[in-house]
Amino acid sequence: MLVPVEISSFAVEPQKCTPMVILKETGGGRSIAVPVGHADANAIAMHSLRVQADKPFTVDLVKIAIEQLGGSLYRAVIGDIEDNAFTACIVLSAASSLKVIDCRPCDAITLAVKCGAPIFVRETVFFKLESDDGLSEAERLRERVRLVDTTEFGKYVLE
Repeated sequence: MLVPVEISSFAVEPQKCTPMVILKETGGGRSIAVPVGHADANAIAMHSLRVQADKPFTVDLVKIAIEQLGGSLYRAVIGDIEDNAFTACIVLSAASSLKVIDCRPCDAITLAVKCGAPIFVRETVFFKLESDDGLSEAERLRERVRLVDTTEFGKYVLE
């Protein structure tokens, strides 16, 4: 079963300084933290703040190519997690059919944001992320973020 999610916030994984996108279940309490690259985090943040770049990012070029070929992004899906690595795909609508393309989760999320397409997470991903101690991924993430020294952010605010 696919669970609709939305971007609820950003975080940084403190040990590797990896940007994370927090996807929260729409109308629910579950969430997952998906690592993204710095360029993807910038593209998502700029889009949400309505800031235009001087030149298009790669994700913008992909969006333009899909649209110029008569297609649209139907949805992005975070499909699985194995060994702390997420898998994902995008589903394109073109020529009255759907095409599934495997991709990195960060690309799927970023393209969905840019195209205004829905993002989904398979139910099994939430189950796999539940730990033996009963804490959800969101609770573990909250604990990791709580341990971050926010004075290192200077003028920036962690939301």
